[in-house]
Amino acid sequence: MTTLSPDLGDEVVNPDRNTVNMTDYTSVGEALKLVAPFKGDKRDVLASMDNVDTTFEVIDPRNKSTLFKFVLTRISG
Repeated sequence: MTTLSPDLGDEVVNPDRNTVNMTDYTSVGEALKLVAPFKGDKRDVLASMDNVDTTFEVIDPRNKSTLFKFVLTRISG
């Protein structure tokens, strides 16, 4: 019997891999659509933080560091 175990050395998870519960996660690209650019306006801080929190909840935990790098590019000001 073959045991399915994820390759934890992979930074970005391939959605085509045969892993358990893959349908519960969204790709980094799709999740990043939830994060609007933040330009430093104080009125937008809470909404922006909520969107980023939601984004991190819908991706595979193994992709968090990759998503973090992309989220940083959305911050300016």
